[in-house]
Amino acid sequence: MSPSFTGIHSHAAGAATGTDQDQQCGRVDAPHATECSHADHHLLPQTFMTTPSPSVEGFLTQFHNSRPGLSSKAFGSRPLSLRGQVYASTYDLLASAVTNENESALDLACGDGFLLARLGSHVNQDLALFGLDMSAGELALAALRLGKTASLLVGRAQSLPYRASQFDLVLCHMALMLMHDPAAVRSEVRRTLKSGGKFAGVVGASPPPSPTRSRYLQALSRCARDPQWETVQLGEPRLRTREGLVNFLSEEFSDVVVEDLHLPLRLAPEELWSWLSDMYDLYLLRPQDRDAVKDELLGSISSDCSADGRIEFPLSMRYFHATAK
Repeated sequence: MSPSFTGIHSHAAGAATGTDQDQQCGRVDAPHATECSHADHHLLPQTFMTTPSPSVEGFLTQFHNSRPGLSSKAFGSRPLSLRGQVYASTYDLLASAVTNENESALDLACGDGFLLARLGSHVNQDLALFGLDMSAGELALAALRLGKTASLLVGRAQSLPYRASQFDLVLCHMALMLMHDPAAVRSEVRRTLKSGGKFAGVVGASPPPSPTRSRYLQALSRCARDPQWETVQLGEPRLRTREGLVNFLSEEFSDVVVEDLHLPLRLAPEELWSWLSDMYDLYLLRPQDRDAVKDELLGSISSDCSADGRIEFPLSMRYFHATAK
């Protein structure tokens, strides 16, 4: 993922929790995890990392704690088609991976619980649901949304607080490509999956070129990073290509399938700015520079509008699924 323009929202499982939260939410029999129920969601602290973590995890944690629910807002109602089948959203595409034979599923980097809610209403009503995320703010929303229908944990994808061969299915929506040490994440997913279990996800892909995107990148390039996020690099480059993703997954999975997804986006200029305002890119900048980006962009894109006053701003993603060896 380009550090200058992500063009996506995402969750990523991140930093470990500390002892105060262990006491508040109840310790589980695994390291680096805190369990949160619908009853105690309000006890989740907004700052909970007590050990050093990579700067990317610190940025993502702060972003999602302060602005939870943006991923489902961005993608939860945007339909797409794949192999002639229309899906209400990329979340619904992932939910279609559930079968009647599945007994348990983990949503890795579950955010506000939007995908888990979809799973709860899908084919298998008896599916045991689990969700893990690094963001206490996101999990507070997930607890409100899901009630007692899912077990939610704060924890890191690189050290999953679950036993070996626990899950039939692990899903991950728009997060894998952002995670620190993705090889460790892959190994943990494999460890917690049953033999023959499925790993499926949606990841970001390099977007197609567009005049508006170029103008946005130019505006961003003229602004300085916030000093605290100067070293943040969002995204694992090898996971941004089809070949790289296939090779990455094939190291511990078989029957790897990767398919391109295209989401058409047509927005009025102010709607486009609202969309971009929820992206990571702007929050890597100094706060005083964000308005300058807005002014430059909105002042330069009138020629990009079609007759109805809207702008084409296409998005690209990839859907993958693989089988645990």
